[in-house]
Amino acid sequence: MTAFPFARAARRIDALAAEQLPAQQLLEGVATVLRAAMPVDALVLAATDPDTMLGLGAGIAQGMPHTVCAPFWEYEFEVPDFNKFADLARAPRPVSDLHAATGGRPERSARWRHLRTLMDSDAELRATFNAGGRGWGILHMNRAGGTSGFDTAEQELVATIAPVVGRALRASLVTHPGRDAGGRGPGMAIVAADHRIVSATPEALAWFEDVESTYRLPDPVLGVDVPCEVMIAAAEARARGTATRTRVRTDSGVWLLVHASCLHDGDAAAVVIEPAKASEVAPLIVDAYELTPREVDVTRALARGLATTEIARELHLSRYTVQDHLKSVYEKAGVSSRGELVAKMFADHYYDGLSAAMHAAAA
Repeated sequence: MTAFPFARAARRIDALAAEQLPAQQLLEGVATVLRAAMPVDALVLAATDPDTMLGLGAGIAQGMPHTVCAPFWEYEFEVPDFNKFADLARAPRPVSDLHAATGGRPERSARWRHLRTLMDSDAELRATFNAGGRGWGILHMNRAGGTSGFDTAEQELVATIAPVVGRALRASLVTHPGRDAGGRGPGMAIVAADHRIVSATPEALAWFEDVESTYRLPDPVLGVDVPCEVMIAAAEARARGTATRTRVRTDSGVWLLVHASCLHDGDAAAVVIEPAKASEVAPLIVDAYELTPREVDVTRALARGLATTEIARELHLSRYTVQDHLKSVYEKAGVSSRGELVAKMFADHYYDGLSAAMHAAAA
């Protein structure tokens, strides 16, 4: 395959990233471009919580039978293997072909051996979408047939677009801010070792319906489709033997916190899903705007209505230094006035106490 389709694909993904799309639309567009540029039989793209590398909700899975979901993630948590997402997110090059990583012997990968019993997955390419040294999304692609992996040009295309998509996913958190939870409280579900929902409160079922999900798993007993993000959190808690906490979003932009912990029998896990507090969301907002701790200080003071000279006096800075910080914050937030900045940084993110939480997150 010539380099031209890959160059065109990279330009198209650059253009998608520049549109400031919601994460779901962005990932759907990236999937379409990648599948047009190279033969791909199955893929998963998902936005991730950079603290846990678990899905935030937005994502797309194509060509993957639902039986793949559980082992796909269990091998991430339980078994040493090649090209785990957590490892790729920390690697100098967050893109890797399985054939290349295993010296041409993909059967050395336990994940590959298992997935091949469920689907055609001869070649495998994985990547993380990084920005600021953290993983904001993942990519997994399979190709059936043949005895080789994804070629060098295909890997280079993914390496080229990975940071572009990473920055766009991070930016989507603030260009498409959250919404109020509407008064609904926490919900709880019990997830069995075989990934069935044993029981669930009405609140949990309502949140399940609202969560933006990469892949929904049918539960024949309850008659509902359960977001895979809930099952993945339960699987991680069982695998690690410790509580798991991760963030997800609903279709309307409500931030939720998912807690999963093992029950005494060690097989089932309890999952609590509830509206996230400001302190849980603030670190993502600080990361998304790329604010320094001092820029957060200045922004908080400005939100309290202080003038430049008052901010300078309170923070023991010169007036000109405050102005420099404000200019930098304006550029990062894409605004041109104090009123716009306060509205975008605080009013758009509806949480009570977000100002103080942002300061704590940046400290």
